[in-house]
Amino acid sequence: MYLIIFSSSMWWLVFSLLWWCGSSAIPSPGTDEWKCPEIAEQPVLECSCDMPHTLRCTGDRSALAVIARTLRSMKAASISLLDCTVQNVTIISGPILEGVALHGLVVSSGEIRKIHPTAFQKLASPLQALGLPNNQLLSVPSEALRSLPELDRLDLSGNKMKSLDESSFKGLRNLSFIDLSNNVLSRISPTTFEDLPQLRVLRLRGNRLTVATITKLNSFSTVEELDISENAFVGPLEPNTFPRMENLRDLQLSHNSLSSIKMGALKGLSNLTSLRLSHNQIDVIEDNAFSHLTFLVILDLAHNRIVAVSGASLAHLNNLTDLDVRHNFLRALTADLIIPLKNLRNLNLDENDISIVASDALKSSTVLQRFTLSDNPLNCDCSLDEFAAWLMNSSLSHEDKSSAVCTTPPSLENGLLIEVPLDSLICGEDEQDTMMAPLSAPFQAKINLKDFKYDGNDVQLKWSVEDEASPYTCDAIFVYEEQGPNEVLVESFPIKCNSSHMVDPKVLNVSVPYTVELEKEHRYRYCVVLLEAGQTDEVSLILGCSDVLPLIQNVKIQQTTNYSVKLPNVISIRANLSSYGVLSINVHIYPRAECQLNLAILQQSDLISQRTIDCETPSYSFIGLDEGPYRVCANVIESGPSLNLNKSRCVTVFKKEIRGFTHLDIAFVSIFLVLCLMVIVLIWGVRRIILKPKIETHQYFLHPECEDHVQHNRYVKLQATTKL
Repeated sequence: MYLIIFSSSMWWLVFSLLWWCGSSAIPSPGTDEWKCPEIAEQPVLECSCDMPHTLRCTGDRSALAVIARTLRSMKAASISLLDCTVQNVTIISGPILEGVALHGLVVSSGEIRKIHPTAFQKLASPLQALGLPNNQLLSVPSEALRSLPELDRLDLSGNKMKSLDESSFKGLRNLSFIDLSNNVLSRISPTTFEDLPQLRVLRLRGNRLTVATITKLNSFSTVEELDISENAFVGPLEPNTFPRMENLRDLQLSHNSLSSIKMGALKGLSNLTSLRLSHNQIDVIEDNAFSHLTFLVILDLAHNRIVAVSGASLAHLNNLTDLDVRHNFLRALTADLIIPLKNLRNLNLDENDISIVASDALKSSTVLQRFTLSDNPLNCDCSLDEFAAWLMNSSLSHEDKSSAVCTTPPSLENGLLIEVPLDSLICGEDEQDTMMAPLSAPFQAKINLKDFKYDGNDVQLKWSVEDEASPYTCDAIFVYEEQGPNEVLVESFPIKCNSSHMVDPKVLNVSVPYTVELEKEHRYRYCVVLLEAGQTDEVSLILGCSDVLPLIQNVKIQQTTNYSVKLPNVISIRANLSSYGVLSINVHIYPRAECQLNLAILQQSDLISQRTIDCETPSYSFIGLDEGPYRVCANVIESGPSLNLNKSRCVTVFKKEIRGFTHLDIAFVSIFLVLCLMVIVLIWGVRRIILKPKIETHQYFLHPECEDHVQHNRYVKLQATTKL
């Protein structure tokens, strides 16, 4: 068992515990019952023993000298680990613990910048573990470490070191553990770790290392655990990213900026059992990406940008038991993700965009101990029959089973899938917009594909849009694969654009990202759907499709065939449920065309009634219904020759009832009127009591005294007051 020094605040506790539990390197106590030495010199020093043979002290710059003097005089005391936190110390001069026998030493002040070359000389016993964490060291104190040839573990985490050279650990051939986490390392000499034949654990977490720096390192075959998380790794993970390390078992690369995993990645790490790649920017895992990692048991891909995982990309992972793909952009759970993993036991799919679970993804023979699917927009229709049955019959915990929650249809929203009866998982009457096979006959052109470019990753489509289609907005793009005489929808995703914000609305550029699962040299047809705004607030669909094109670079397209048509669409539904149980429905369709309209009435998840009517007279009444609520859905199921596009709309309707006044209503109205009258009387009484008499001033004008025959134009103004 090795001595352990952690850079965290609890490293000393674990270190002491291992020592106390019987490490062969620990000497026997001098007495039958070990006692903590009493060391205290107020106010400069205070010590205590958290565990046997462990002494923890805090003090000022003279603390180390006091501890050394006291321990030398206490021959009977057996101290294996000394943990010192000192203040106001920037330089450790030596020898600091002359004549003291220790196996482990940790010194930290947060300010130490330099270690004197003689600092660790003249110890009474060889030091096996040294920790100088959370200081201000700018480089490895190589000269001071040369006096510790028996050193097994070294912790230099939390310092300010920028580089390592070939002499940083010279002479320390017994080192098995090095922790350099949370420094500012950006350069490492290729031969830094070359002359360390016992090195097993190397921690470089939280530095500024790049892929180029690690790639240049010379091969070191003894390391079993390597942590390079939280560095500056950018770009793909390739076969030559790391030097050859045949004994490496655990590799941690989390919290970097890796973008993809290339074919045959990590070629020199053939015995790797644990690979952690969470919190990167990985969006593509190439086929046979893990072909050299046949012994991998744990794979962590959480918090990335993965859209799909193919079976070929997970090939050769026959020993994988734990797969974590939380917080990605997976849109479906398919057999490709599970079938290659023969020994998979724990699968975490939380926080993706999974709405579909393929019927062959989870078979009765698939046995998982943990399986989580929370925070995914599951579409609980008939396609989930087999998955729901598997989930109900599995031996998973109730918590794991409850992680599958329905998002659509609205009638099952927020419902647990295991609580939904299988006969309630229906298709055909839900609220999803579906796109079937594209048009097979030419129509009047509105959208034409003018240019097709494929660079090996992305498909770039350039469409020509006629003037009469404007103004328009983008809705979605659909990709169909030619399979014999049929064409099968293999991919669809929404797109956004607005012709009013475009420099040239006649040119529409659409990109199909390389994350979409398209195979080279296969033949595909691409269809784009636009929403055309009319003179009113109504909109209609316009569909434009390309010819069937092979997925190869520099393919030429035909400009003569136009697959474009203005499609009828359900714009709005008006529904009214009378008190007599008559449900009247009026559907607004634009543009009017020769088609059929499907009307469906649902209550919760049950189909109550369904009718097919002509689009020319899109009104119908259902009778004999109770108070509801009901879900009224309408969609165009046929329009013109061989058109199979439907756009569903649904509304919820309740029964409107008109009833007379009941005795309870009359009582409430009477009470209300009485209260109103009381308030009026109260206000009038308060006004009479509180308001004081008002003093008013009157003016009166008299003629001045004079003879009657004399006329004057002046008057005398008198004022009098009276109480009213």
